[in-house]
Amino acid sequence: MSGTIKQLVVIPDDISGSFRSSPNVERLRKVASVEIHGARASGDAELIERIRNATIILSFRPAFTRFPKSVLDGAPGLRMVCISGTGVEDVAVSEATARGIVVANVPGPSNRAVAEHCLALLFAVARAIPAQDRSIRRGEWKAAQGIELGGKVFGIVGVSGISCELAPLARALGMDVISWSRNNDPARAAAIGSRAVALDDLLANADVISLHVRLNDATRGMIGASQFARMKHGAILINTARGGIIDEASLLSALQRGTLLGAGLDVFDREPLPADHPFLKMENVVMTPVSAWSTVDASARMINQSIENVARFLGRTPINVVNPKALEA
Repeated sequence: MSGTIKQLVVIPDDISGSFRSSPNVERLRKVASVEIHGARASGDAELIERIRNATIILSFRPAFTRFPKSVLDGAPGLRMVCISGTGVEDVAVSEATARGIVVANVPGPSNRAVAEHCLALLFAVARAIPAQDRSIRRGEWKAAQGIELGGKVFGIVGVSGISCELAPLARALGMDVISWSRNNDPARAAAIGSRAVALDDLLANADVISLHVRLNDATRGMIGASQFARMKHGAILINTARGGIIDEASLLSALQRGTLLGAGLDVFDREPLPADHPFLKMENVVMTPVSAWSTVDASARMINQSIENVARFLGRTPINVVNPKALEA
């Protein structure tokens, strides 16, 4: 990527100022022109205008900026899209590959943050902490009876980088950890400190079920009415993965019937959550606004690795490429 004309790196959605405030951006300025936009584009037309001359797009994952074919087509000189997170579902990867556009991600910068957030949601549900806090603020003084986690069964659906951080934390609480993944490799499960079981067995035996699968055609709605019917009465469901993995109508029904003790949710089928959503009135649902990843520590790792991805690409040693066939083009 050398030449007398500097490449143009466009950051179209630095909504939190994370890139602008990072001293590591100067690494890129030494080898490329860098253009940073501090607010999310109002639509595809504005986004295309921002990236029209870009050689590289560096996108802030929490902004959820989407790059369908129509947007990619608006940047004829584009050679790389780097997403500052793990998921690249908002990028038309197949179209990018066909055009020789490298798509890169940042695997794992928030694994620890998300794992700890899972526990935060779990404790909040198990001890009804938000509900009791609201009760005190209303002038009431009525304790809620919670449950202890030691000795309970913790079920992980999807063995992932987050699971690798989460399983030891659950074991430290004295919980028995079981897991299911698509290949359900016993050795891989054992490596994170869990025991591989069939999904139906996990649903039937786990006191806590935490979801860690990617959202795709195979996993969309995979936790629905039949899965809730198999769950242990009084179980707790935690979801920090993607909202579409759960059929929300079935979850609502399970919560209303008392099949589940409660749910801790960081992701939803629709985001932001609609103002009339039933979850908003339910004391046994604890919610956060897709913030499981968000810690000072994780953000720094995410930004620094994103910049490293771009710098390595400019130096002709690309890393974290999710579509290696694009390099052939």
